[in-house]
Amino acid sequence: MKKLMLSTFLMFAAANVFASNDAFNKLDADSDGLISREEAKVDDTLSAIFNDLDINFDGYLSQLELEVKTGN
Repeated sequence: MKKLMLSTFLMFAAANVFASNDAFNKLDADSDGLISREEAKVDDTLSAIFNDLDINFDGYLSQLELEVKTGN
């Protein structure tokens, strides 16, 4: 139970950081408005929670997906 709570907390905390425009734009290396799995690999935390954040399971994270997950 503690691991679940910790992983949930980390997911929301990390997503909140990545939802900011500056962080998102830095991760979006090809400037297509999406963060691919490959682009997410530069950050261990984001890479680890990528599947949890990818709401539509398309293999990309949009700014909206990050905002929905963090409630921002």
